[in-house]
Amino acid sequence: MSTKGRFDFGGVWVPVLALAIASAAGCTKPDSVGGTGGSSAASGGHPGTGTGGTPTTTGAGGTPTTTGAGGTPTTTGAGGTPTTTGAGGTPTTTGTGGTTTAGTGGAGGAVVMKDCATKTKVAIPAFMDFENYNGMVDASLFATAFGGTTVNTGTSYAGLDAPWGDGTATESLQMLAGHASNYAASESVTQASGWGMGGGIWMGCADASAYKGISFWVRGSSGTGTFSFVIGMDSTDMPDSTGAGGGTCPGTTTTCKAPEKDGIPLTTDWAQVQILWADFTPGMSGGTAVVPDGNNIINMTWNVGLAYHLDPTDPDSGTYVAIPGDLRIDIDDIAFIP
Repeated sequence: MSTKGRFDFGGVWVPVLALAIASAAGCTKPDSVGGTGGSSAASGGHPGTGTGGTPTTTGAGGTPTTTGAGGTPTTTGAGGTPTTTGAGGTPTTTGTGGTTTAGTGGAGGAVVMKDCATKTKVAIPAFMDFENYNGMVDASLFATAFGGTTVNTGTSYAGLDAPWGDGTATESLQMLAGHASNYAASESVTQASGWGMGGGIWMGCADASAYKGISFWVRGSSGTGTFSFVIGMDSTDMPDSTGAGGGTCPGTTTTCKAPEKDGIPLTTDWAQVQILWADFTPGMSGGTAVVPDGNNIINMTWNVGLAYHLDPTDPDSGTYVAIPGDLRIDIDDIAFIP
């Protein structure tokens, strides 16, 4: 008998897994072949030994399971890229930005007009009395309405200009007690040494041609004991740099001059000044004389000057220089003369 499929343990041949292998190989039942059962079992043991675990290991191997349940397809399917692309913010940003910028930019410009493109007819003599000053803001910010049927009312406006000077000292503008009133405009400078100082009133274009002239109360001090008063008009004011705004004078700074009244007395006591339109020295509009009549008034200004004498350092030169000094002017109750 063949010894294949048996193991020798000390000279004894032992059949291995006979029943299992015989059954697997299609042999007859062991109880019908009693004598050869051991041999069949012994032969059956070899396939058990040779093919034992392998089919089971192969069939139950984890590899197919690992491959089938691999996470890669899931990761790929749930990738975030499509979502990110679809929800991109670019369309929203573009739509909002363009609309807002365009709307704001269009509203930026201001209409430029000539000095007297609109004009207010003066309805009553009283023009500015400073009594509506609130006592809180800087005097240079004071403004009031005019053109109404009572003082400090109407649809046009006027206010105080900051004083100007010769650059040798700093001018001051205040609201102080007025002529029998609470407030008056007060301008002053200490030890000016160039020519002096000036001040004035800005205003919308006014038609006061129904009146004979202008009046106001004044007090102060100057080097000469006098001051000058000027009526600005659109015809004596030069256009602005574009020509769209400003006045209509076709000349230059030397040929565009407003009508002026010089040599008005200025003392430390309040005094009323009355100037008829005919009392003003005519102005100039590009070489043409301009006689004021109360129409097209765009501002009022005044100048307070220093006195002059021969240069003390060289008396024989014939050169005159200003005498340094303190200057002041207070003005109140500006009105037109009926």
